[in-house]
Amino acid sequence: MMKKKTLIIYVLIFQFFFCGLLAVALKPTIASSSTYNYYDLKLSAVDFSNATVVSDGFNSSYWNDDSSYDPSIAVDSSDKVHAVWEDTTNGVWGTDYEIMYAQYTTATGWSNVTVISDGYDGSYWNDGSSYHPVIATDSSDKVHVAWYDYTVGAWGTDAEIMYATYTTATGWSNATVVSDGLNDIYWNDGNSVYPTIAIDNSNAVHVAWHDYTDGAWGTDTEIMYAYFTSDLGWSLPRIISDGFNSTYWNDGSSNDPAIAIDSGDEVHVVWEDTTDGVWGSDYEIMYATYNLATGWSNATVISDGYNGTYWNDDTSYNPVIAVDSNNAVHVAWYDYTDGVWGTDYEIMYANFTNINGWSNITILSDGYNGVYWNDGISRDPAIAISTNQVHVVWEDGTNGVWGTDYEIMYINFEIPVPPVVSGPGGIPFGNFYLLFIAVSIIGLVAYKKRKL
Repeated sequence: MMKKKTLIIYVLIFQFFFCGLLAVALKPTIASSSTYNYYDLKLSAVDFSNATVVSDGFNSSYWNDDSSYDPSIAVDSSDKVHAVWEDTTNGVWGTDYEIMYAQYTTATGWSNVTVISDGYDGSYWNDGSSYHPVIATDSSDKVHVAWYDYTVGAWGTDAEIMYATYTTATGWSNATVVSDGLNDIYWNDGNSVYPTIAIDNSNAVHVAWHDYTDGAWGTDTEIMYAYFTSDLGWSLPRIISDGFNSTYWNDGSSNDPAIAIDSGDEVHVVWEDTTDGVWGSDYEIMYATYNLATGWSNATVISDGYNGTYWNDDTSYNPVIAVDSNNAVHVAWYDYTDGVWGTDYEIMYANFTNINGWSNITILSDGYNGVYWNDGISRDPAIAISTNQVHVVWEDGTNGVWGTDYEIMYINFEIPVPPVVSGPGGIPFGNFYLLFIAVSIIGLVAYKKRKL
C-alpha cells in the first residue's frame, strides 16, 4: 500500500516539476516573420477593365450635366456594387450639392442615378450642400451611407453628419443627423465634417469624423465618434482623440479620420494630427482603438518614433486603414519627409500586430529594388486587403510615357506570415503540451506495469 502511494506521489511530483520547467524555461520567443515581398508599381495591366462612366448615360440618356465628385464604393454579399458621390447637378432637389447613388449587378449593369440626400417621400427639405459620402454594407446587405451636410435645422447652421440606409424591401430612408440632437439636446454647435464609416459583425454602425465644436478638449478640432445598434439607436457623440483618463493633452488639430473593425469587433481609428510632442511640430498620423473590455485607448503616434527614433520630420497626411484576416492593422498615408526618395511626397505605410506592436515606416511609392524613379507628388492613398495581399492605390504626378498629367498608381505586397510563438529550439508550445500529455501517459503505463 505504501509503495502504491509513493509511486502516485512520484508521478504527481514529476508532472508538477515538468509544468514548472515549462513555465520557467519556455519563455516565449518569436519566430521571425517572412519579409515583405514588394512588387513593382502597376502602371497598366491587362486584367483591369476599361473605365466606365456610372454617374450619367443610363439608357443613353445624359441628363446629369454638372460635376460629380468624391466617390465611395462598397460591395455586398451577393457581389452587388454600390457607389455614392457628391453631385452639383440641379433638379427638383434644388441647386445645392446632393449625394447621388447607383448600383451594379452582372445581370443588369449599372442602374440609373438616384439622389439619396433629399426628396424622401417627395419632400425636398435638404436645401444645404451635402458633401463627402462614405458607404458600407452589413451582413444582411443593408446599405449605410454617411456624409456631412450644411442644411439648417434644429441642430443649427453648422455642418452636421447625416446618415441614410437602403434595403431592397424599403428603399432609401430619410436622412438623419447623427452628430447632434440625441434626446433633443443640441450641444454640437461647430462644424462636423469628413465622416468615415464601418460595420461590425453584429451589424452595429460605427461613424467617426472631425469636429470643430469647443469643449473641455479645447478649441482645436477633434475626432468624434458615434455608433448605432438596432436596439439602442445612435449613441451620444464622444471625443476619441483627446481626454484619455480626463487628461486633455492633444491641443493641436485632429482631422480626416479613417476607421476599420477587426473580426473581434475591435474598432481602429487613425487620423492626421498637428499636436506637438517628442515627434516634433509636424503633422503626424495618430491612432486609437476601442474594445468593450477596456474602452477607448489613448491616442498614439504611429508615423514616427519607432524604437524611440524620431526621423519623420515633415507632414504626414490623409491616413487610410484596413484590417486583415489575422487582425493585423495596415495603415498608409502620404508624407512630405525627405529621404533617399527625394523631396517629393511619397506614400508611407506601417502595420500593427498584437505581438510586435507598430512597425517602422516603409515607403511604398518609390525605391523598388533601390531605384528611385518616382519624382512626382504621390498623395491621397486608398487601401484594401485580399486573402493574402495588401493593395494600395494613389494619385501621382510623376511624368512618363503616360504624359505629364496625374495618374492613378497601384502597388501590392504579400501580408507577412503571422509570427509563431515558440519555445526553445523553435518548437511550438502546442508540441510541448502534447509532450506533457505523453509523459503523463508514460508515467501511468509504468505504474500499471509495476502494479502487475
